[in-house]
Amino acid sequence: MSIQENQPHVTIIGSGVGGICMAMQLLRHGRNNFTILEKAEDIGGTWRDNDYPGCACDVPSHFYSFSFETRGDWSRVFPARQEIHAYLNELTEKYRLRKKTRFNSELVSAKFDEKTQKWNLTLTNGDVLTTDVVVTALGQLNRPKTPEIKGQNDFEGAIFHSAEWQHDAPIEGKKVAVIGNGPSAAQFIPEVAKVAEHLTVFQRSPCHVVPRNDKEYGAIAKFFFSFPAVRRAYRGLLYYALEKNFTVFNEIKKSRFMIKLLNLPGDFSKVIDDHFNDQVKDPKLREILKPDYPVGCKRVVISDDYLPALQRENVTVEVSGIEKITKTGIQAKDGQVHAFDSIVYGTGFASTDFLAPLDVSGTQGVDLNTAWKEGAEAYLGITMPNFPNFFMLYGPNTNLGHNSIIFMIECQVNYVLSCLDKLDQHKATSMALKPEAMAEFADFLKARIATSVFVKECNSWYKNESGKVTNNWPEFTYVYQDATQQAKDEDYEFGGTNQVAAE
Repeated sequence: MSIQENQPHVTIIGSGVGGICMAMQLLRHGRNNFTILEKAEDIGGTWRDNDYPGCACDVPSHFYSFSFETRGDWSRVFPARQEIHAYLNELTEKYRLRKKTRFNSELVSAKFDEKTQKWNLTLTNGDVLTTDVVVTALGQLNRPKTPEIKGQNDFEGAIFHSAEWQHDAPIEGKKVAVIGNGPSAAQFIPEVAKVAEHLTVFQRSPCHVVPRNDKEYGAIAKFFFSFPAVRRAYRGLLYYALEKNFTVFNEIKKSRFMIKLLNLPGDFSKVIDDHFNDQVKDPKLREILKPDYPVGCKRVVISDDYLPALQRENVTVEVSGIEKITKTGIQAKDGQVHAFDSIVYGTGFASTDFLAPLDVSGTQGVDLNTAWKEGAEAYLGITMPNFPNFFMLYGPNTNLGHNSIIFMIECQVNYVLSCLDKLDQHKATSMALKPEAMAEFADFLKARIATSVFVKECNSWYKNESGKVTNNWPEFTYVYQDATQQAKDEDYEFGGTNQVAAE
């Protein structure tokens, strides 16, 4: 019996990069029995939600795109938010994914029924849907993180998070405060500084900055990129150029042999130091803006205009900390009171709360929040014991600090497809990861993370409150690609019987 005649129903949660990739690949592999649940009224995920000034990608456009859907007319090296969103919309139309998507449908809970071997999905409107397979594609950076600051509800001006940008808020010719200075803030701070009367950046700790070297592609470059073979070759070069930077984040990989083998320019920190020295001359600002923690311990900012923006005459960097927010501004811990028309949180996302706020229950009454009480973990960031037919894209320990997350997502989608094939081969209705497979992988992660810069003494969104690194992949990406080529029978327990397939 063909796949088309007996397909398990797949429900994809989210229509961002991961969800769209999963849906396209299902169709490309002859599996059309799926539904996408999207809580918003349009596709796009983070590229739909984040429309702050200067929003762009930190990965080159020709590699921040799907290997099976390349395009030759990217406008520049690093694509702006609008161009990425348009790319995702084009693919949505090409694969006719809107008709497979249920919009304005936010998931509240997912519970596995051991008798029926199916998942029951409850939506915010009370509807209960039944499905065979769940694939979550919620991302790690989808829930804005707003710090608790005394008086923040008293402010009478506009106050908002960068991921919820209020475009009608007074910015131009106004006094603006930015709380935080992470990668998103580093993108919108230069744009706000251009139009604000005065901008004050409340910095908790400085960040390492590397050159961006962004530029537009000219007509000649676009002509050559019109050839698929050229695009494939260029993607290969980009992959190599990005992948070799992993040696910066790992003490074992950062050896003289590896540096010579990969043709690295020596210590990567020298590139950062040279960039800093070229752009920051003022002694006082050098002291304020120079990080005192290792490169890679926090996410590195890629920018040519962030440091110069902080040195504009209408920009102040405040480092004394915030005591409270008042009706008209912010009182710093040094006692100084600043008046503002608008306050913008550039404080990132709740990155370690994977799948929050979903209520997910598996076999034997196992609750995901309980299973993850010490910190989120999953086999290859994709599957977990006691949660049959439940797969995650961009799950725990699959984030990168040096390469394209789309590469990782494609690896994960490939693995999910191989699991669906396994269900067919075993004529089974469910497959669940064995605890011993999870334990072995957890030991692998622990050993690799121990050698990485991610565990160094600095606060970052890579760690949870207890200090466990739950976000980043601590190896080269080709290691991950190799591990996700094919699901292994010995890693899973297969349950139930697909009666139609067995006939």
